[in-house]
This record gives sequence, structure tokens and C-alpha cells, in this order.
Amino acid sequence: MQCTVTDIDRVSTQVYKVFLKPEFNVVFRAGQYLKMNINSKSYAFSIASCPSKQNLIELHIGESEKADKNNCIISSFQKALYQDSTIQIDVPYGDAWLREDSCRPILLIAGGTGLSYVVSILKKCINAGMEQSIYLYWGVRNISLLYVHEELVNLTTKYSNMRYIPVSESVDDENFVKKGTVLDIVLSDFQDLAKFDIYMCGPMKMIKSTKEMLCTHRKASIIRMFSDALAYI
Repeated sequence: MQCTVTDIDRVSTQVYKVFLKPEFNVVFRAGQYLKMNINSKSYAFSIASCPSKQNLIELHIGESEKADKNNCIISSFQKALYQDSTIQIDVPYGDAWLREDSCRPILLIAGGTGLSYVVSILKKCINAGMEQSIYLYWGVRNISLLYVHEELVNLTTKYSNMRYIPVSESVDDENFVKKGTVLDIVLSDFQDLAKFDIYMCGPMKMIKSTKEMLCTHRKASIIRMFSDALAYI
């Protein structure tokens, strides 16, 4: 499927929002992702959009451990935007989509730009009027990477069943965020996750540790735990 790049918004020093307009409406589930080729290499990006917005795809592109890779990806989007050229995508992929038929409380866990995955799920929950408790834990290295913090705070004000907990590994103001890793804070805040649906996205090491610790120490059910990374760990 061909897409045009309609906008690129630098939302922090290390994170961009990229907006794509597909040639025809895209049907996907909250929590799925797309693939695209850049310089003959395949990349996967979580879709941050709500599935109800089938004519616009939002991506969050963040800092990579390989700076050249990150620069290559952003440069490709910028080139398409400025030259009014198209980008080829393949969509949708992924099995870690929102289980809308479940009434269980929801725990969303994100590391860095893994937030894009859980934001799509959160938007769908809100759009569908889901009433169960929703907890969103977002872990970053420092508070400058909380690129949609105010938006999430506003949602918690608007929706009484939602709670948002930002977590930073290094923080100057502990009234603003909780200090530590996102896994540490989740373990501190919950003693029993047996009744929860858990959705996770972030670095592979984080997902592996979270799965092991929550299943072993907080009674989380592996069959109610969703992340595409789980297929590889």
C-alpha cells in the first residue's frame, strides 16, 4: 500500500511523530503494527492511531541505539514529505491486539516509544466506552522523553477509570514521576495481577523481565499477557 507523509512533528529532542495518509482506508486492530522497507531493510512500527481513524496512520519514531539507523528512518520520511513522494507499507501485522470482549481490568506497560502501541489500545478503549479500570505505566530514561505527558494527564482527568503513572530512571522531581524502572514500579504498586489483561511494548529485555517477574511474583496469567515480543523470548 502506498502512503504519503502528511506531517512530521518533533515532539522531543529524540522522538518524532510521523503521520501517513494511505491511498485507501486501512483496517487494523488496536495494538497491531505495520512494516516498511527502507534502503532494502525491513522495519516494523507500532501504529499509534485509533483503528477508527482508517485514513491516517500515526507513528512514533524514537532514538535508536544505532544512531545511523534512526537517522536513516527519519531521513526517509522527511524525503517523502518534502519531495511529495510515496512510501510503501504493508499492514496489518501482530497478534497482541486489544481483546475487546474482555471485561478484565487492563494494565498497559510501555518503555520509551513502545508507548505508541499502548496508546492505540488506550484510544480504542476510550472510543469503545470500555468501563473497566485501565492503568498505564510509561517508563523512560529521563523526563524529557515523556513526549505526550500532558495529553495522558488530561485523559486521566476526563476518564475516571483511567490511571496514568509516568516512571523515570533519573528524575529531579519525584512529585512529577515515580523514580525507577517501569517494572520496579509495577511490582511495587500491585500484589496480585491474576485478574488483569496485560499489554506490553518496549525493549526486548524489558518485556522478558516483565513477563518473568509478573508471572512468577504477581500471579499474572501468561495467556492474558499480550506483546508481539513474547513470541521471541
